[in-house]
This record gives sequence, structure tokens and C-alpha cells, in this order.
Amino acid sequence: MTRRWRFVCAVGLALPPVTAMAQDHKTGGNEGKRPIGWQLQTDAGGHKMAGDVETVAFAQMTPGFHVTTGPAAILWHPDSAASGAYTVESTIFLFPTNGRDQEGYGVFVGGTALTDASPSYTYFLLRNDGKFLVKQRQGEKTVTLATWTPLPAIVKQAGADAAKNVLRVEVASIDVAFTVNGVEAVRLPRATVRPDGVFGVRINHAVNAHVSSVGRAK
Repeated sequence: MTRRWRFVCAVGLALPPVTAMAQDHKTGGNEGKRPIGWQLQTDAGGHKMAGDVETVAFAQMTPGFHVTTGPAAILWHPDSAASGAYTVESTIFLFPTNGRDQEGYGVFVGGTALTDASPSYTYFLLRNDGKFLVKQRQGEKTVTLATWTPLPAIVKQAGADAAKNVLRVEVASIDVAFTVNGVEAVRLPRATVRPDGVFGVRINHAVNAHVSSVGRAK
């Protein structure tokens, strides 16, 4: 835990002033606790391995917040909604995966009914084997919009150091571009993505990550 705090403080000195969680939604004095106003919803079911935790650790660690998942989860602030033409950007640091390179982490857009039995959102995930995915949740089912595909721009985590990746979802009138570290991964029709709604973060099963920023890019 001590090493993690030193890392968070260190990266905070180097980060550019992008739209950060702590700037969008005031969180002062809440270090080590869930960011004020933020919500979390876990997936039902899911696979488990020996030693897996049953809950999600979600705490403010400025800049941003730290997440360690048991089950997969989405995290969002209810005020983080967007429609029309917009861009969502998130900087995420992936910590050592203990050999679990098949678990995704990233962002979602177009969220509706997120706390109900039939939530809807489209999520853009990276994996530590250097692949990305775009998928859509429609209630109890999911639809793959872009299957797991290699992208050299994805920075892989190795050794003791965290890996930094910047994800962007750029929504235009006709299509939506998904990029990683400035490189386009895929472009899909806006009508397919259905991007109007709440945006936030999606972290799959057994992932240890620090989200230093997530918000609308200015």
C-alpha cells in the first residue's frame, strides 16, 4: 500500500491538466474513501479463481481513484452525461496483473438505466496482451462491436512498474472513433455505438488499476 501511494503522488506531478475526476466533481478531504457522489455497479456472476476477492475496492487517491476488482464493475458519477458531438478521455495506470493478461479495463459511454435490471452502455477496453475490444451491454446480453484485436499502441504492463494508457472516445455526428495513446483502434457508426448518456469507467474481473482522470476532453 505504501508503494502505491508513492506512485500516485509521483504521477500526479507529471500529468497534464486534463479534465480529471477531482476537477469535475469536488472530492476534497475524501482521500482513501469512495469518491463523493460516484456510483458502482458489479456484474452478476462471473468466473472466479482461488484467492479472488468478492468485493471491489474503490477509493479516492488524488489525482483520481484506485480500483481493485473482484467481480467486474462499472463506475460513474451521475452528472457525467454527454450527447451530441463530444470526446471522453481517460488516463489509466495498470498495476501488475499476476499473469492475468486476459482481463480488460477502460471506459464506457452511452450509459442508461445503470442501476436498473436492464442497463445499457458501450464499453471500450484494453487488455495487457495488447488487444482492445468494443462491446455493448443491452440488459442481460452483450453484443460485440469490435472483437479483441491487437493494437501496437497499447502499453503493456511488465515487471513492477505500472503501465499508462490514454483512452479516447471521439463522438461525431456520423461515427465514433476509439483511440489509444493517439492511435485510432477502430471507427464505428454512431447509430451502432449509441453514445448519448452517462460515461464512466469499466474494470473487468481481478484488475488492479489507478484511474488518474476521466472526463470530457476540452
